[in-house]
Amino acid sequence: MAVHRLAVPILAGAILFVPASVLAQDADHSDRGDVTDFREHEDDGEPEPYEFGLDGEPEPSWSLSIGSPVLYDTNPFWDADGSEDAVLFAPSLALTYSHPGLIPGWDLELSAGADADIFTNDPDELNEGRLNANATVFHHIPGAGTLSLGFRARWVYLGESFDHFDHSLQRYVVAFAPDISDKVGISLSGEYRDSGQPENRRFIGTVNFDVSVLDTPDVRVGFFQEFAYSAYTAGANDGRDDLLSMSEISFTPRLDLPDGMRFNVAAILFHRFSNFEFSRFTALQVGPTLGFRF
Repeated sequence: MAVHRLAVPILAGAILFVPASVLAQDADHSDRGDVTDFREHEDDGEPEPYEFGLDGEPEPSWSLSIGSPVLYDTNPFWDADGSEDAVLFAPSLALTYSHPGLIPGWDLELSAGADADIFTNDPDELNEGRLNANATVFHHIPGAGTLSLGFRARWVYLGESFDHFDHSLQRYVVAFAPDISDKVGISLSGEYRDSGQPENRRFIGTVNFDVSVLDTPDVRVGFFQEFAYSAYTAGANDGRDDLLSMSEISFTPRLDLPDGMRFNVAAILFHRFSNFEFSRFTALQVGPTLGFRF
């Protein structure tokens, strides 16, 4: 994934407010990890940037990404009628190992990390912590694009102190990112998501695109859009069909920052369509972004 995607929000401000808060709401935790992936552009079908040796060839490398986001969230409960707004703290840590050309034509990427959603309102109901482990192989097809095959595991913990283990996920992903241009990126993927909780089992089809609306020596304005269709297959969600739309507009000034640090300002709009009425919601997250990569 491109370096700018590693940026993680750390401060927030917004002017949009969604009224109609509801007492004793239950938080929807079904896609919160996917929202974190979206903010980091995790599902773009491309590997981490490679390190190059003195001979100009990519070589195995380690990278560490750390973030401490703070975002304004207009609908933290993901309630169909809106909910009280809140400030969201979303710290993250990820360690990645990249091995280009592990076997001829295939690159390996391994990563492990943790991230969390920590809210100023109703933390015992809203807070979620996640442990992640990923293994992906990439194959570039000249003149076509990049094919990737991945396995991702996620363990989810809930509660103010993350002391309640909720569920685990095993994700099997196939993705393709066609070669288009430096200013436009597209990715298509299919996934089966397994879980010990039947209601979390589903098939997912995803398409996303990243466009540089403006790219000058002083500033970059980008637009990133993702649509994820989910077909649930078991438990209480059997027969449920969702379409989650996530739209991001980002503004990145070209500042004289230390190596490995990036800054931007972003607004992200989430909207989920569903044939289950309780699953529908709209929310906005807004804030500056500061990211580190070592």
